[in-house]
Amino acid sequence: MMRQNDVTELVLAESEKLYKAIFGGDIPQGLRKRFCVASDLLNAAVLPTELDRYYRAMLACADLEALELAARYTHRLPLLSRKFRLMVYLAETLPENQPFFINERPGFLAGMARSAAGTFRTVFKMMKGLWIMRRVAHA
Repeated sequence: MMRQNDVTELVLAESEKLYKAIFGGDIPQGLRKRFCVASDLLNAAVLPTELDRYYRAMLACADLEALELAARYTHRLPLLSRKFRLMVYLAETLPENQPFFINERPGFLAGMARSAAGTFRTVFKMMKGLWIMRRVAHA
């Protein structure tokens, strides 16, 4: 059985890792607090075995973005997808994250090039995520 301090440390590490995977930086303190409260509520709503599987996968994985994409596609590790959505919902309220959600750059051709690059990146992340999921499932 985990002690409360261990759980708190896991949730703090989780918040850092998820924010970095999505936005590439350090999580702001206020967002960390809001995420930890909401994350505890999500954790309480799942079975202990699912929670254990989620934390093992999250801590063992270097590319959470790829793992989440594969988890969403295969409907495995649903808690990971929920935590990603939670982080995005909370982070979109911060003004410094506005460029991640609103494109203010003009240009049709540049937009098409970014869309094509995003498609190739998604395919690569999906393949990598499926490989990671398989590796994590056997660990």
